Order: sequence, then C-alpha cells, then structure tokens
Amino acid sequence: MKAIHKFEDFLNEAKGPQDLNKIYLAYNPDLGHRFWSYKDFAADKFFIRLTPENYKDIKINKDFPILTYNSKVVQTLIDEDLINPENVYNKPEFIVNSGSKAEFHKIVDGDENIPKTCLKTEDAIKEVGFPMIAKPTEGHSGLGITVIKTQKDFDAADHDKLDVYSQYIDKKSEHRFFTFKGKPFFWQERKPTNDKAKTGDGDGKEKMMFDYIKKDVSKTPEKFNTLIAKFGKIFSDLPYICFDIMEDQDGKLYIIESNSMPGVPFDSTVDIYRVLFEDFYGRKVDAETDAKLQELADYMIKRSAELDGGDRFTVEK
Repeated sequence: MKAIHKFEDFLNEAKGPQDLNKIYLAYNPDLGHRFWSYKDFAADKFFIRLTPENYKDIKINKDFPILTYNSKVVQTLIDEDLINPENVYNKPEFIVNSGSKAEFHKIVDGDENIPKTCLKTEDAIKEVGFPMIAKPTEGHSGLGITVIKTQKDFDAADHDKLDVYSQYIDKKSEHRFFTFKGKPFFWQERKPTNDKAKTGDGDGKEKMMFDYIKKDVSKTPEKFNTLIAKFGKIFSDLPYICFDIMEDQDGKLYIIESNSMPGVPFDSTVDIYRVLFEDFYGRKVDAETDAKLQELADYMIKRSAELDGGDRFTVEK
C-alpha cells in the first residue's frame, strides 16, 4: 500500500478513484475466458478476481457483490462461508438454465420467438421437420452443431451426441446482447465468416466463426428491447445474461441461445462493472473512478481491434 506522508498527499489520495475493486469476479482461468485472463485486458484493475488458486489468500469482504463466471468457484466460496449468497450475480443453481441447451429449451418451449424445438430424436422429424439444426446439449462456438436437410442426413447423424433439434432459420442478421434485469447494456452484431456460421453447413467438429462489430446500445431497435424485456422476465433468476438473437429474412426475431457467462471483448468488462456497481450500491461510480474506467475502456477497445489478425473486432462508426 502506498505510504502517505504529507497532508497534500492525503488530499490527492482522497480525490483518486474510490470505487474500483468493489466487485469480485469468481472464475477459473484454466477454463478459458481469455478477455478476463489476459493481463492486457486489465480486469484486475477494477474487479477482484477469485480463482481456485488464490481465494484462500485473499481477505474476502462479505459485503461485496460477486459475479459468477465459474459455478464451482462460487459454490466453494458459499460452502466455506466466505461470501454472502445474496450478493451473487448469478447463483450457481440457476446457471444451468442458460448453460444447458436442453434446460434452456424446456423453459422457453413453445414461445413464438424460439425456433421450433424437440428434445427427443424419435419426434424430431414430426415436430421440427427438414431442414433442422441438431445440437449437443452442452457446447459453444457451434461445436457439434450440424444441419440435417434430408432423411438420409438424419439417418446418418450420430444421435448419441445430439440432444436438441431446432427449426432452421434463414437469417438476415445475428446479434449478441449483454443484458441486466431485462435491459440491454452491451450490443455486438455477429457477422458470419465461414459456411458453418452462415448456413450451418460443415462438419460438426468445426467451429462457427464470426466477426464482431460493437454497436451503440442506445440505438437498439425497439423490437429488440421488447424481446429482451420479455425474456429477462422469463430468466429473472439470471439477472446478468447474454442473448443471441437472430433476425430472419422477414424481420422476425428469434432467441437462439442464452449464456450467463459469455465472452467479454471490447470494453464489455467495464460496462459489466458499471451495471453491477450501480445495481448493488444504488449509485453510479464516483467521477474519478468513472474517468479511470473510461481510460481502461478505450484501451481495451484498442486491444480488441488488434486481436486475431486485426479484423475480427471492430467498432461501428
């Protein structure tokens, strides 16, 4: 800790950012989430990171809120009475409602903004029809997902690895919204860059590849806001949740996936911090913290633009 020797030093210190490091991030760096893990993305400059390796070495303040990015870490902290469960965004017992495709579809089955979905192989053709999207119950980045267009394709598929069969949507655009209590606070458009992402064609072992365009969330079209508010109520046990929304050629919107622990490019970590801080503490961060967070946000946008060859992450002008 910095020593303060003069009264002037005390005054300068008092004017510094007072609202940094007032939220815990519970995660496991061994399981990915590169934007949380990379030192260059500076998450440790405003979140206090709790991991399986360091949590016993940190004097944890039970009055602080905690953001869940690994359920096992959070459950360990709860079991060892190191945190207050009421301060957790999101509680481990509800994570599966978003993280499991099967559980997600059980909750939203039959909604007009969800593609027709079937969880039983034997009923998939009758309830969904061709073409259909077949998915494993757990997964990310399109791994394991395949398009089944004909009876021949259906018969040839490895159904032991598939648990969810959904209506194929001829998409016009695709968007990812980070939301909190039914309101979007961070918006990216996802532009497909390979056939697997564009049409679903390709091997099940292949990843879907996208470019990400950060958009001005204050300009979110009303039909997206309305849809997000509706699904925010459905998933009210997960106040922090990301929705992938597909728009078809006729302009109809579909929620195709949810994720309560999404990847966090650009300056999304700063936006997350701001949103959680205001909700938990009942006020915005102080002016000095606000300025520091903006400095970090500008830096992280620049760093994102340099990743993966320099053209995957861009900001809409």
